Amino acid sequence: MKKDKILLPFIGAIIIGIFLFSRVQAGSSNLDELRPFLKAYQSIQNQYVEEVEPNILIEGAIKGMIESLNDPHSQWMSPKSYQEIEIEKEGEFGGLGIKITMKDGLLIIVSPIEGTPASRAGLQPDDIILRIDGSSTTGITLNEAVSHLRGKPGTQVNITIQREGEKEPFQITLIRDVIQVPNLKESLLPGKIGYIRIIGFTNENTANDLKTALINLKKEKIKGLILDLRNNPGGLLSQAIAVADQFLSSGIIVSTQGREPESAHIYQAHSKGEGLKVPLIVLINGYSASASEIVAGALKDRKRALLMGTRTFGKGSVQSIIPLDNSGAIAITTAKYYTPSGVSIEGKGIEPNLKVDKFKLTVEEKKVIDKIRKFASFTQFLQQFPHWEEQNLEPLLEQLEKEELIVDKELLKMILRQEDKNEDNDYLNDSQLLQALSLLESWQVLSTWTQPN
Repeated sequence: MKKDKILLPFIGAIIIGIFLFSRVQAGSSNLDELRPFLKAYQSIQNQYVEEVEPNILIEGAIKGMIESLNDPHSQWMSPKSYQEIEIEKEGEFGGLGIKITMKDGLLIIVSPIEGTPASRAGLQPDDIILRIDGSSTTGITLNEAVSHLRGKPGTQVNITIQREGEKEPFQITLIRDVIQVPNLKESLLPGKIGYIRIIGFTNENTANDLKTALINLKKEKIKGLILDLRNNPGGLLSQAIAVADQFLSSGIIVSTQGREPESAHIYQAHSKGEGLKVPLIVLINGYSASASEIVAGALKDRKRALLMGTRTFGKGSVQSIIPLDNSGAIAITTAKYYTPSGVSIEGKGIEPNLKVDKFKLTVEEKKVIDKIRKFASFTQFLQQFPHWEEQNLEPLLEQLEKEELIVDKELLKMILRQEDKNEDNDYLNDSQLLQALSLLESWQVLSTWTQPN
């Protein structure tokens, strides 16, 4: 039976054959251990007041065993939930376009995907989903939440959101669409600085896409590279290793160790990566997890890159996926992984070399932005200047002031970048990215300045 190693921070799994009772010899210790279970199963089947489908009892028993492990990364996946995992590997599905996670029992939005129903509806990172179609998310598993949110394109789903700074929860109705999740995004920033954002590691072509992006950027003669792993929840172990290998010429990338000897592996780098020599900064945050942490940890320990941002999530375990006979799956942790320096980051995360917090709007600034969006003059400006420049702003500022809304110019530019058609200026709203860009530009100046004549 094939096993897939997966490092998703909040979903992972091992599937095992559990109820092959006919193979257990009478009188064995295994049968003795299973007698209470068999007796309970038979009692319910024969004496419960209503008839119960056997598969419901079996699935309930499996789910109960997984929950008894008290491991947030081990869980039962129904046939539908398991199918969702397989669909996600293909990179296209019907849904809303949001990454979600469970944290302290809460269902939290990690980030909306650009150009999706979630993004167009204004859903934000750190929004808490309290209800899905009127049902509370309390006690829900991540896989169950994914199953409820995904569905046939064109159908609608109603979610209740709790947002920081808002006094009361509010409801949003979204129409599901076909969601295509790219593996990464690349661009060329000012100063010949390359930028690659890896969105996830669930697709088996992630590392190949990275290699192609590096080749493309090298043709532009980049002087530095920013690798963005923020809000990246992880994915396949093989892809994490292959991505790190693009930047390392030798030595350990990651090692794994579990209870069984065969779970111990050491993964080494090779010398043929496309990103071996370019100066590198890696952006991380609290939603960088699992496979993202493998890449970040390897590049930090090997002193290949400077990590910038905030501490990562801290998911340092490996799961294996094995289908069950009923088309469902279960999830148990089979090993822990260790960075090249031999450190397990489970529950601790990886600290950046340079801590840079994300810029946060004040409550007053958020209120001003909400007001701006409602003004006809703001909408008309975007229609007239979809690729606006700074010299276009004064008439808009004056018009807003006439309408009794005084707006700081920098705040206006920020909201315009969010709403306009010019994707090339989006990076100017990202304070962490701007600091990484500034550091790489300074790096180039200093390296040139310190070279001997």
